[in-house]
Amino acid sequence: MESRSKDSQFVKRALLLAGLVLIIVYFNQVIKAAKAVYDIVLPLILGFVIAYVVNILMRFLERHYFPKAEKPWIDKTRRPVCLLLSYVLILLILAAVITLVLPKVVDTIRALSAVLPEYWERISQWVEEHKDQWSFVSEWVDKDALSWDSITESIRSSAPQSISGILTSSLNVITGLTSGLFDLVVGLAFSAYLLSSKERLLTQAKKLQKAFMKPSTAARLNTVLTAANESFTSFITGQCTEAVILGALCILGMLIFGFPYATSIGIFVGVTSLIPVLGAYLGAAVGVLLIFQADPAKALLFIVFIIVLQQLEGNLIYPKVMGTSIGLPGLWVFAAVIIGGGLGGIVGMLFGVPVAATIYRLVRTAANERSKAQAARST
Repeated sequence: MESRSKDSQFVKRALLLAGLVLIIVYFNQVIKAAKAVYDIVLPLILGFVIAYVVNILMRFLERHYFPKAEKPWIDKTRRPVCLLLSYVLILLILAAVITLVLPKVVDTIRALSAVLPEYWERISQWVEEHKDQWSFVSEWVDKDALSWDSITESIRSSAPQSISGILTSSLNVITGLTSGLFDLVVGLAFSAYLLSSKERLLTQAKKLQKAFMKPSTAARLNTVLTAANESFTSFITGQCTEAVILGALCILGMLIFGFPYATSIGIFVGVTSLIPVLGAYLGAAVGVLLIFQADPAKALLFIVFIIVLQQLEGNLIYPKVMGTSIGLPGLWVFAAVIIGGGLGGIVGMLFGVPVAATIYRLVRTAANERSKAQAARST
């Protein structure tokens, strides 16, 4: 019996080693195959992510959907009604942001395009008047080259050579948007299926664990999954809370300092802050664009205001809110963002905090259990 067990372990290790060797030898082919599989399952992954996020809102609505009602028809309608309300609320928030911000951005771009030639002529005239004061400027400044007519003519002359690249890029963008829209639709449908039957799917997963895993292995896996689920749920909730706080502070500060479009810019900054790193800069860029068209001087002051607000948010509000939400000390939240960004860029910053919170919970639980065991043995 012992020899059979050793033979089985030897076969498993030999197969694992052979698999690793094949992966190393055919690495490029393995990467291509993995990418092909990823492209196929991407809508399902997207659907799972959407379902996970929507489920947080849906559970909140289910807890408040006639909680004390005893009629059977209310229980039957709880899941579909709350599921539909969750999608509708998220879409309404996105629609409100787009409705408040997008028209103003379009109007600003139109206004800037109308006055841009005049601004450029003023800049070129100022450079021409002061070029003698700087020797390095006089070597390369050409007034004719700085004129708006010259720039327009240069664009016209280079247009035929660029049209092929523009068409190719446009085709790639259209293809990418079409593919992304298809993935989004499939992902939404898959997320709705997951949420409508999540209890049945969880029961099936437990049956598979019981059939194919040892009880000890299943228990350890469930401990890790539970900690990860609590950390990621708290992270998403905290991120939304932080976005609301940042948006409110932005609106309040802009109203105090008399910046135009305070409500629209504040809401947009709050929503885009959900995107790690780039979101804050995107919201600030749109704010500068809107304010510049109304008052260029205030646009410069807004840049200073948003830098101060971002520093306040990044070093004080974010660690405090996220630390309270996920149970991770503010110092470790800050460290998780820095280390996650260094290892994985934007994605690392996004997942660094909940991953660190999961590890923190598991280590804390293991340390407490070991301390209790040592105390029991000492007594």
